[in-house]
Amino acid sequence: MKPKHSLITLSLLGLLTACSSQPEVTDNSDVVVLAHGLARSSNAMWKMKDNLEQAGFAVCTIDYSTIGVALDDMLDDTRQQIKGCISRGGRTHFIGHSLGGLVIRDYLAQHPVDTQQLGKVIFMGTPNQGSEVADHMQDNFLMGIGGEVSQSLISGERSLGNQLPVPDYPVGIIAGTKSSFATKSYFDVANDGLVSVDSAKVASMDDFIALKVSHTAMRYSQSVSDQAIHYLKHGQFDHTGSLR
Repeated sequence: MKPKHSLITLSLLGLLTACSSQPEVTDNSDVVVLAHGLARSSNAMWKMKDNLEQAGFAVCTIDYSTIGVALDDMLDDTRQQIKGCISRGGRTHFIGHSLGGLVIRDYLAQHPVDTQQLGKVIFMGTPNQGSEVADHMQDNFLMGIGGEVSQSLISGERSLGNQLPVPDYPVGIIAGTKSSFATKSYFDVANDGLVSVDSAKVASMDDFIALKVSHTAMRYSQSVSDQAIHYLKHGQFDHTGSLR
C-alpha cells in the first residue's frame, strides 16, 4: 500500500474496537466535557485530560463508536453521554477535537445550555466546513467501510458541519498548520494534514489561534493544552507567544 493511502487508512479506520461507554463524571461545580475524533476512543484524549486536571479542572471524557455506525445513532449516543456530564452546580465547558467539535455543536444545537451555566467552548482541528481529505476519499472503498460518520465529513451541503446551525455562543478555535507529505497535494491552503485552517473556522468564533501542530499531534501537544487552558481561564488565547 502506498504511504499516502496508508496514512489515510489509519486516519479513517483507526481504532476499530472503540466502543461507547459511560463517561466518568467528577463531582465538581465546573466540568470540562472532552470529545474525541473519528476512529478514536476516549483514550485518545488522555494527555489533554491529564493537563486539564492538573490545571484544576474536573473532566468528563465521552467515548463513542464512529466506524460503521449510523450518523444518527452516534449523535444520539453522544447526546446522552454529554447530558450525563453536564454540571448541575456550576459551569460546563466543552472541548472537541476534530469530529468531537461537531459532536459538541450538535449537542448544543439540540440542548442549549443556559448562558449562566455554559462555560467556554473550544474546537480543535474541527472540520466545520468539511475535510478536503474526505472529499478526495469519498469515492474510495474505505469511505464505504467507514460508514455514515466518515462520509459526513466531506465539504459542501452534505457536510455535517454545514448542516448544523452556526454556533450562537462564543467559540475558541485552535487550528493546526503542520501539513502532511501524504496529503499535501489535497490542499492549496494552510492545513494540519486533514483539515484546512479555513475549514476549522466558524463565523461566530470569539478567538482563533493557529499553531504549528499536525491534526493527530494536537491531542498530545502541550502547547495546544496550554492554549486551551488559557482560553478556559481567561476567555482568550495567549497571542503573546509566551505559551509557545
